[in-house]
Amino acid sequence: MSFSLRSLSARRYRIEGALPSVESADFARRLTERRFEPLSPHEERTFGWVTADNCLDARFETGSTVRGPCAVFALRVDKRRVNSRLLRAMMDLEFRGRKKDAERAADGQGAAGPGADRGAKRPGGRISRDERAEIRKALTEELLRNTNPTMEVHPVLVYPRDGIVLFGALGKPANELFRAAFADTFDVSLSALTPFHRALELLEGKGGSEALAAVRRTDFSRTQDAGLPVALPGVIAARATRSEEALR
Repeated sequence: MSFSLRSLSARRYRIEGALPSVESADFARRLTERRFEPLSPHEERTFGWVTADNCLDARFETGSTVRGPCAVFALRVDKRRVNSRLLRAMMDLEFRGRKKDAERAADGQGAAGPGADRGAKRPGGRISRDERAEIRKALTEELLRNTNPTMEVHPVLVYPRDGIVLFGALGKPANELFRAAFADTFDVSLSALTPFHRALELLEGKGGSEALAAVRRTDFSRTQDAGLPVALPGVIAARATRSEEALR
C-alpha cells in the first residue's frame, strides 16, 4: 500500500463514539460484513473493505489489521460506466433497423389488399417512448456486461488510542463515501479534523476559542489593478513589489 512506501496525502477525522477494539473479533467481523464484493453484470458501482496488503483479499481475521499503534485496511471502489457516445450510436442503429422493418411490413400489408390490417404498425415506423426506454435499457445492460470496471483503492489508518482516522484520498466524493461506509460499519460518526479544529482541541481549556475567534480564511485571488494576491502577507507583498520595481 502507498502509506508503507512513501509519504501519504490524507484527510484526518475524529472518531465520535465507541469504536470496538481493533484487536477484537468484533472489529474483524464488522469489516467482514462490509467487505468488498465484485460487481454483478448489471451493477455500475460497488465498494467495500479489503486488506491493506492486497486489494483482492477481503478476508479479515481477529487482529489481522493491527500494525503497531494503528489498524490498517483499505476501501476499494469499483465503477463500470457506459460510454454515452457509444450508447447513442447503438441506439441510432437500432432505431434505423426497426424503422426499416416497420416500413417493409407496411409495404407488405399494402400489397395484400385493402382488407389488410393497417393498424398493426404506426405510420412511418415511429417508435414509442416506452419502446425507446426498453431499447436503451437493453443496450445499457449489454454494454455494462462488456465494459471492464475501473478500480480505486484508498488506504485507511485507524489510531484507536487517539481516536483519529486517516483516509488516503482528498476528493470530496471518495471522502463522503468513506464516511458513510465507516459509520455504517462501526456505528460511529466521523468529524473532519482540520488544522483549525485540531488547534481548538490543543487549546481547549486555555482560551482557544477566544484566541482563534478572529482567524479567517485567506483568499489568494489576484486583483486586476496591482496584479498581486490580495491576502498575501505583508512581507511577501513588499518583497514582490520591490522585485517589480527593480525590473523597471
